[in-house]
Amino acid sequence: MTRHPSPRADAVAPRWAVIGAFAVIYLFWGGTFLALRYAVAEVPPLLTIATRCIGGALVLYAWLGARRKLGPTTASQWLTAALAGGFLFVGCHSVLAGAEQRVSSGQAALYMSTTPLWMVLLSSWRERRMPHRLVLAGLVLGVAGVALLTGGDGAGAGSMTDRLALLGGGLSWAAGSLIGRDGPKPQSVAQSTAMQLLGGGLVVLLLSAATGELSGWSAHQLTSRGIVSVGFLVFGGTVLGFGAYTWLLQATSTAAAGTYAFVNPIVALALAWLVGDEPFELRTVLAGIVVVAGVLLIWSSSTRESHPREAARHPQRGRESALRQVLRALEMTRYAHAAARIRPRANPD
Repeated sequence: MTRHPSPRADAVAPRWAVIGAFAVIYLFWGGTFLALRYAVAEVPPLLTIATRCIGGALVLYAWLGARRKLGPTTASQWLTAALAGGFLFVGCHSVLAGAEQRVSSGQAALYMSTTPLWMVLLSSWRERRMPHRLVLAGLVLGVAGVALLTGGDGAGAGSMTDRLALLGGGLSWAAGSLIGRDGPKPQSVAQSTAMQLLGGGLVVLLLSAATGELSGWSAHQLTSRGIVSVGFLVFGGTVLGFGAYTWLLQATSTAAAGTYAFVNPIVALALAWLVGDEPFELRTVLAGIVVVAGVLLIWSSSTRESHPREAARHPQRGRESALRQVLRALEMTRYAHAAARIRPRANPD
């Protein structure tokens, strides 16, 4: 049987694909906060997340199966998927869905934007090392922004319990991301994502049934807005969003793909203000600027101490900021096909 060579790790992706993928994680993931706000107004929160996860997993499995890309899995890989999915979708998304019954979508997005702060702290604790000084500055800014955000009691702010739960949800997402990244998993990132979605979604569905939130609820209560919101969460936020993100991790770098963390809150706040879900308050604007600035500092400095495997594949990325990497990815792809045409052929002998 003829073996097809795997794609080069350093191959330049088509420019249109890079632009489209960034647009998806910036706009679609930013829009999921408002979609979730609308969805939980008509669907119980745990059922909303279970539908999003399981629906997304089934679509990904169908896509992989149609392309004959489903590979064998092991018990340790499923354990990783179950643990990661539990932290991601039980500890984070389910908490977020419950809180968005009382907290506006814009403020919920700001709380979730603290996830990179938690990831830095967890990574530093695990590796027993102090973060870079710019990362520490970003952490200070992030904490200041959260303090400013939690200090208000305006419309859509929720209770202090909601705010602490959202911060805990960011911590849970960070923990699940690190478990999913470093634990045993299939070679296909799409299959790994589907496993995490399925594992976490089934746990959330069991919790939904156990808590009795389905009693008295019927699908006939759904309006067209609720149906569109749930559909967007499944296809836009989960299938396309996670698919674009995992592809960008291969096409660019972790830091460049991770710039969604400071773009999503801006998109979420803009949409919330546009539809009237978020009152325009100076405190929220200032908190958003401070938090986003802290996250930007962290992602800009993270490439200086990049992951060893990523630094080995792309040493030039260790000397670039995250924003420069995004611009570089968008700019350099225009030369991909021309470079391929002038690249010398390998000696057939």
